[in-house]
Amino acid sequence: MKFLETERLYLRNLMPEDVEEICDYRNNEECRKYQRWDDFTQEAVTAFVEKYGADEFLSTKEEEHFAVCSAENDALVGELAYFYSAGDCITLGISISYKYHKKGFAYEMLTEVIRQIQLRYSGMDIVGLIEKENVKSIGLFEKLGFVQECYAESMGSYVYVIYEK
Repeated sequence: MKFLETERLYLRNLMPEDVEEICDYRNNEECRKYQRWDDFTQEAVTAFVEKYGADEFLSTKEEEHFAVCSAENDALVGELAYFYSAGDCITLGISISYKYHKKGFAYEMLTEVIRQIQLRYSGMDIVGLIEKENVKSIGLFEKLGFVQECYAESMGSYVYVIYEK
């Protein structure tokens, strides 16, 4: 099931056949440099896919994860993380496989996800947490319209926000 589509991508549930590809990019130094994955073994990724494989996009469940896929060939491009905090904010994160870096996929997918959140949850702020050394993600989130709110020492991240309009 496709939850949303862009020109080159679509979002769907994680599936067991994604495990090998997720393990591949989660074990790539460039991809995991700024991620907080505790365990990226095949067993851990399999458990992750099983736990989040039935998530419903834009629900009020506290934490959800989805597959970002190529519309051209259905290849897994990366993952979207979605965290709902009732009455407060929605926090987004995205991981793109090293095989698809520098193609604008994160920007393309996040642009549509943000649009959908604003349509569904008018009045909620949208947040991104970014490590201070992650210059590429800082640039991406600023390009998407996020503004730097502060540095949260407790999380080791800058807090970027799109305030509700």
